Amino acid sequence: MEEKRAFMRIPTRLTGRLRLLPGPDDMQVYRETPYPGSQGLCPHDAREAGMSEGLFSLLCSINTKLDMLLSMQSRDELSADFPVAVSIVEISGAGIRFTTSTELALEQYVETVIDLSRFPLRMAGAVGRIIRQEVREDGSTEYALDFTRIRERDLESIVQFVFQSQRDDLRGKKWD
Repeated sequence: MEEKRAFMRIPTRLTGRLRLLPGPDDMQVYRETPYPGSQGLCPHDAREAGMSEGLFSLLCSINTKLDMLLSMQSRDELSADFPVAVSIVEISGAGIRFTTSTELALEQYVETVIDLSRFPLRMAGAVGRIIRQEVREDGSTEYALDFTRIRERDLESIVQFVFQSQRDDLRGKKWD
């Protein structure tokens, strides 16, 4: 049987969180936030703002620091909503493979939030179904999660992360 993949998958070391869902149609809790600067109220050019470049630079710096503080607070709230910590070992636009200390059942629906980068904070969320579990050599269990529902922006973030990781690997091999 020939396997066809719609998305490239890569090994990784990401963290994330998940929560168990009663069924596949349960409403998602995680809502993505716009990327900094993508829809910001501040113009990107000090001349458009009608202020000096120094003042504009200072305000942008303060804005970045406030975003960082708010994201740290949001992470604490996220831990309450998504009680299961996961360590992601493989990622693609179709799903993830991960380990966790919590035992999960096959065919269990979960909502997951993946930390794609810590600074700037980039996260992606999806609903998925546990399709496989394997016991690893160290005795831990590795789970495979197939995304069943994912927002376009979250999917794009994951695909961009995979492509950027591949580019970084190729650049690193150039110097080996």
